[in-house]
Amino acid sequence: MNAAARRSGPNEERGFALLVLLGIVGMASLTIVLAVQRIARPFAERAAIVDANLATAQSAARIAYRRNGSFPASLTQAANAAGLDAQGRWRVDPWGQAQDLDWAQTATGLRVRSRGTDGVLGSADDEQLTVDTETQLRTRQRGRLRLLRAQLLRSAYRLSGTMGATEQQQMRTAMRDHAIAMRQYRTADAATRTTLAATLATAATQVDALVTAHALPPLPPALTGAGGLMQMLGTTDGRAVDGAGAALLTHATLGVVAAGADGTGGTDDDM
Repeated sequence: MNAAARRSGPNEERGFALLVLLGIVGMASLTIVLAVQRIARPFAERAAIVDANLATAQSAARIAYRRNGSFPASLTQAANAAGLDAQGRWRVDPWGQAQDLDWAQTATGLRVRSRGTDGVLGSADDEQLTVDTETQLRTRQRGRLRLLRAQLLRSAYRLSGTMGATEQQQMRTAMRDHAIAMRQYRTADAATRTTLAATLATAATQVDALVTAHALPPLPPALTGAGGLMQMLGTTDGRAVDGAGAALLTHATLGVVAAGADGTGGTDDDM
């Protein structure tokens, strides 16, 4: 072996050893990366499932309230009211040990909750969604009132064969404007209430003028019973209740209103 070969041998060996070492480090790094990815993926998937399951449970609670006027006492009752599979995966908490999402009624509504990554209910990493009773009550009431007012607009009390298309639209617009202004009045400030009061007066005047011009019959004085407005609109007396089950009241312009939280007609929270 010549001198040049002898001198290059150890360097080549050291270079090869370095390459081997780098390869080992690289393989170890890749193994760590793959392991982290395997761990991270289930975490990310669980987080996405939690978000989807909470949203489904929240929607079920809203649907149940609008149909029944109260929140279900359990996830199973919510599923039955909303038409969901009562044993479906939507109700499972991915962070629990084969446990359902936590479902509880509160002083202001309903709360549905996941245990979070630590699997412990009531800790800082819990994730939750809520459903407010007042919001659902008003949504339920609005739906009921819109239905009754739509029936009223098609009845002899608000529609006549002598009305042209323009006047029919005027009647619909006046009643809609009155209903919207009445709903907004409850939470408006003093200056806005002045504007809304003018809108209410104008809308009522338009309705009265159309009723007089076409000799439409006056609304029945009673809401329920024989000859009451419910019967005359072709619906049952059971529909003459608001979102909370309290009796609706008659109203000269809109036909029916919900008395609001105070249960008294003619006050600021009527709807």
